[in-house]
Amino acid sequence: MSFSQNKLLNFTKKISSLPDQPNMQPNDLKAYFDSSPEELRQTHNTLCDSLTATTAAAGLGFQRTAGVPADTVQSAVENVQSQISDAVLGNIPSGSVTNDKLAQDVRDHFTEIEQSVMAETSGREAAFDNLQRQIHSQTAKVAEKCEVIYDRYVGDNTQNRVIYIGKTPKAVLLMTNYGVMDSQNEIACFGGLAVDTSNAYYYGEVGPVLSICENGFVVTVGGSNNCLASNRSNVVYNYIALV
Repeated sequence: MSFSQNKLLNFTKKISSLPDQPNMQPNDLKAYFDSSPEELRQTHNTLCDSLTATTAAAGLGFQRTAGVPADTVQSAVENVQSQISDAVLGNIPSGSVTNDKLAQDVRDHFTEIEQSVMAETSGREAAFDNLQRQIHSQTAKVAEKCEVIYDRYVGDNTQNRVIYIGKTPKAVLLMTNYGVMDSQNEIACFGGLAVDTSNAYYYGEVGPVLSICENGFVVTVGGSNNCLASNRSNVVYNYIALV
């Protein structure tokens, strides 16, 4: 129940509302003066009756606690009664067993479990950090690995032609699209393997048939009897570059 109905917000008849010289009969004036105390008396008695009623506890507020989650005195009493009943029957309410109610050996056992869990958590965190470091290390190593660029070009008979690939290669392997690097029918070299520390040469020739340069590699035609043929007209060449 609510006790708000017992509030006395205003008096029905206020003395301050009377004129300075009331034009009233003496009995009416006395009744007017007595009306406010009478209203207060009736309200007070009604409140007393409400507070002594058997339903009063259901209207009295209660501040919840960890052990008694109730909002009224009535529900709090019922909750405590329920917990006592459960304890008698062997059902221990949640949250009612605190650390000081446990035997020392049980406390020690719980402490060991807690320490074990903390150690395991610490070990997992260390393992995770180590794994992250390994991943970063491997990622850095992968980034250092060679990138493979492959493509083709058609020779145009330029003596020294640069084939641009956008990056300076560490090694270039070159051959015709027939899969040959020298001719069986003539003395001619169509390609070879050049690395950044050594160009590709043909027997007895001073100039290279294939060499590495900045952002690409150089192919050529010429030499003795035109045997350098890595840029011969209309020949299709395939290459693989490691950068």
